[in-house]
Amino acid sequence: TYGITDSWDEIVETLQGAPGAPVSTDTELGGYMREFEMRVRQDMDEIYMRLDDEQTERQLLAGWLNMLFRDRRAHAYTHHLMETEARMS
Repeated sequence: TYGITDSWDEIVETLQGAPGAPVSTDTELGGYMREFEMRVRQDMDEIYMRLDDEQTERQLLAGWLNMLFRDRRAHAYTHHLMETEARMS
């Protein structure tokens, strides 16, 4: 998990306090909700950052693969030229 469930559980436990104890004020509840929202946003930011990193890595790998194919063709062409030159001499 990304800690979202744990954060929610912590907030619920804090709000519940002792079993059966009511929440003291709406302000306190608002504070807990703002804290929860902040944690969720941080978790979402981390998830999106990891996805972006993965996409960037895939783009790099695709670029390297394309470069290898181009190099392979260039190497084959150079090899062909060298063989042709060797036959002509």
